[in-house]
Amino acid sequence: MGQFFLLTGTVFMVFMFPLVSHPLLMGLIILIITFMIAATLGLGGLSSWLSYVLVLILLGGLLVIFIYISLLASNENQTPQNNKIKMFFLSTTSILAGSLVISSSLKVFDSKTNALLKMTHYNNESTNWLNLLYSEQLGGMTIFLVLYLLLTLIVVVAISKNDSSSLRAL
Repeated sequence: MGQFFLLTGTVFMVFMFPLVSHPLLMGLIILIITFMIAATLGLGGLSSWLSYVLVLILLGGLLVIFIYISLLASNENQTPQNNKIKMFFLSTTSILAGSLVISSSLKVFDSKTNALLKMTHYNNESTNWLNLLYSEQLGGMTIFLVLYLLLTLIVVVAISKNDSSSLRAL
């Protein structure tokens, strides 16, 4: 049942995203959507490491975007528009009502069925692709990717420390 509310909240945030025009508020909405999707993934599977990795990667990207946007649009005010707010609440209430009717009529959230599906899905899918990722044949590729990401990190830090870079001092 918790997954249902997280998915409904995610749908609300997705519908709210086009209604905002300020870039910092858009970043906040993306962050909230990320946390909701990560929580849904964590509740849906037996292992929650995928949700942790998803949150960490998107937080890193949002940090870079936040720095650039806060330097460009630091003093811009956000004013709400009444028509967009009314349309947002109308669409979200109709989606919530429709999803509650559908979920109660189909009885999708049967705990025994969900637990069985989670166990079979976890045993068949998750373990297999994780074993393929770190197999002996792909070990060289994994080390290459780690070294490539480390080199990219070092280059980005060296470029951003340069005095003639496009980043302003914080």
